[in-house]
Amino acid sequence: MLNGGKPAIVIEAKKLGTPLYSAAEQSVTYCVNDGIRYFVATDGRKWDVYETHRPVPLAEKKIVSFDITDSPADVCLDALVLWRRSVQSGVVRKARTPVVESQHESLVAVNQPEPVPEPVETMSTDTTAPVNESSWQPLTQIKPVKRDKAPPQIRFPDGSIAQIKSWVDIPVEIVSWLDQESRLDETAVPIEGDSTRYILSGNPVHKTGRDFWNPKQAGRFYIEGDHSGASHVRGALKIIKQAGKGVKAEQFSVRLS
Repeated sequence: MLNGGKPAIVIEAKKLGTPLYSAAEQSVTYCVNDGIRYFVATDGRKWDVYETHRPVPLAEKKIVSFDITDSPADVCLDALVLWRRSVQSGVVRKARTPVVESQHESLVAVNQPEPVPEPVETMSTDTTAPVNESSWQPLTQIKPVKRDKAPPQIRFPDGSIAQIKSWVDIPVEIVSWLDQESRLDETAVPIEGDSTRYILSGNPVHKTGRDFWNPKQAGRFYIEGDHSGASHVRGALKIIKQAGKGVKAEQFSVRLS
């Protein structure tokens, strides 16, 4: 998108499921050097919008983050940050009421609608079964045994939801969320699983010097993916307890059906 012949915003599209934080680290720096005020990282489903020139750490440069599978009303308001006139005006922001362009090309609010109540559940792309609170169980109560199928979704303390395909996705999604929300205490990393192997580390190398058997990237970090379902759940709980800032394990839940 151009403004006066110069780029006003850069959008970087990644493969679905790719951690967006890692995409932002280098690209935001490029935008700063090139004088581009806004940067967007997306995997097609999740969208993170950054104000590149804000003089704060990267996590605080993020001004909007939304998932298109969430509540349509909320997503539409959040997505207004990508509106051409919003970007070109230099007042990109999260919307709370619909906005239109005035004759003077400024952003003005239309008639205030009735407040939209917060949804009890975030909309999911999984339509095979209705989503209700009884189908969710705290992660602390999950005790998988061999051949148990991984739950289809995990829900975070802020109500957002991520899709799960395998047990390793649980610690991966948790670490990605903690990292994106600036709730990961880096001083607590690496986190040990036993005397020789790490559960979570900044590099996919164990304390013995051996590479992770099956490294899974989660934001700026790596999860050892060579574990059973039960081990991944225990590892996720340990990560939350030791490195999660301001959150408790009981605030994370998974959908069982």
